[in-house]
Amino acid sequence: MPLPFQPSLTLLIPAFNERDNLPAVLQEAQALAARCCRDCEVLVVDDGSTDGTAALLAGWTGVRVITHERNRGLTAALRTGLFASQREFVTWVPADGQIPLSELARILDAWQGEDLVLSTYRRRPDGWTRIVMSRTLRLLVRAATGLRDRLEGPYLVRRALLDELDLVARTSAGSIGLEIAAKARALGKRLGSVEIECMPRRSGRSKVANLRNILSYLGEIWRIGASMRRAGLR
Repeated sequence: MPLPFQPSLTLLIPAFNERDNLPAVLQEAQALAARCCRDCEVLVVDDGSTDGTAALLAGWTGVRVITHERNRGLTAALRTGLFASQREFVTWVPADGQIPLSELARILDAWQGEDLVLSTYRRRPDGWTRIVMSRTLRLLVRAATGLRDRLEGPYLVRRALLDELDLVARTSAGSIGLEIAAKARALGKRLGSVEIECMPRRSGRSKVANLRNILSYLGEIWRIGASMRRAGLR
């Protein structure tokens, strides 16, 4: 059995209307924290849920909860949780159950002292439309930020690194992760990568795979690239 993850860790779970999926994810998260970590807090950011998520979390023990009064989107929930982390490292997992917590353990096991560990999917149960869209967006990210690393899933980041970065991503799902990776790479930080599995959602529909989020994502890529040029990172 691998040794427990030695740095202290915040395991962040951003959630919006995931009442049906959260109990299993929380149980797995707490089991992972106990089994694989020396010191781990589980933090849930309830992003303005209206489906009873707040009541569920109020009755759950051993979890720190931060609540947005209204829904602000995944990147906003991640920003809140990342900067609210009280541990040396922070990682995250979606509340929909698409990333088994055993795969998150792979990210922890892959850490070899890096400032940031990225994850890519071995396979993903998506159709060709989303595959083509993802590849196109990766090319746009490379053109705007210079980032050649692939980032598809959760990541593990040193909490102190976040304070070094002027993060401008605030709206589109996924944009804050690529910004952290692009700016960390440009600053010469140590990055690692690991391949993980992605599963179908346990229930419900994705809240990020839509035209509105894609357009927002394109705007965020432009803002991130512009901020890197202003800072002399491009």
